[in-house]
Amino acid sequence: MSPRTSHLDSLLPALSEAYGPPGRETGIRAALKRALRGLGATREDALGNLHLHIPGKGARLLLTAHMDAPGVIVTRVDSSGLARLSILGPMSAADWIGAVVTLEGAERGVVGLDRPKDAKDSREIEPEALYLETGLGARQAPKRIPVGAVGALLDRAERIGDLWCGGNLDNRAGCAAILAAIRGARGLRSDLHVVFTAMSDLGARGGATSAFGIDPDVAVVLDVAFVGESKGGDIALGKGPCLGLKEEGYLPHPAALDLAKRAAKAARVSHQWLIRESGGSDARTVRAARAGIPTALVAIPARKSGGPRVLVNASDLEQTVKLVRQIVTTPYTGEKGSR
Repeated sequence: MSPRTSHLDSLLPALSEAYGPPGRETGIRAALKRALRGLGATREDALGNLHLHIPGKGARLLLTAHMDAPGVIVTRVDSSGLARLSILGPMSAADWIGAVVTLEGAERGVVGLDRPKDAKDSREIEPEALYLETGLGARQAPKRIPVGAVGALLDRAERIGDLWCGGNLDNRAGCAAILAAIRGARGLRSDLHVVFTAMSDLGARGGATSAFGIDPDVAVVLDVAFVGESKGGDIALGKGPCLGLKEEGYLPHPAALDLAKRAAKAARVSHQWLIRESGGSDARTVRAARAGIPTALVAIPARKSGGPRVLVNASDLEQTVKLVRQIVTTPYTGEKGSR
């Protein structure tokens, strides 16, 4: 049986159901603030990132995970009362079909698809074919659904056997792992800066600004990685967290990767290797911030369900917590910046 942590059992569902699509992270930011009580002072920056600083001796360590989740934006409301949509983030149009969406907490609807006239037409579904049915009708919908309204999946993660199932686990799973890790950490070996970043799904916007502002000696980025993405021997659920070896425009810094590897060995956490030929995480933009920041990537394995929900193995999440906890209590031996 996979191990369970009572803190994660309550924390992950609470984070997953918080409203927080890209650029509209108010709800998830409030949920994270509640979870951070007692750990230190928090602040928000102008982009919407949430910062926690736990002062300490040693290298300045940035630990970060993006808090936004996939979203949609209303582009128009047609004559029948259907809201037409554009997608915010990397989730495909096909994965949105059947999803229940909340529009900034005001209205709800279900995502539908304009079926092709030719039943044999199996071309890739385009976002323009998606609509949101709110049940408001042709007269009320234009009044109550403004163009530009941003929607998020209405979802709460749940435990199914050894798996967590939820629509917003990318990347609320990473946020939960960081929270659980630092809450149980003893003997920090760094000056720790934790940032939950905004607008990652719009091009790693929050990762760029937070890394620039903090200017850390070393950074560790947490995200998820989906089965089928890794080209260097595919990843699997239940075999531990992944250490990133390559993404589009990113290679880990040797000293940062060494920190993650030493922590995994000390914590007795088995890990997998992640090699992505395209796409990626905030690691690329953090690595390139300022004059360059030594950066490592830790990714939680996940599997797409063929719909709006994804699956994460509970054991992988627990092992990621152990790894992150060991990272913040392991001294960084690479070269520091000039301070």
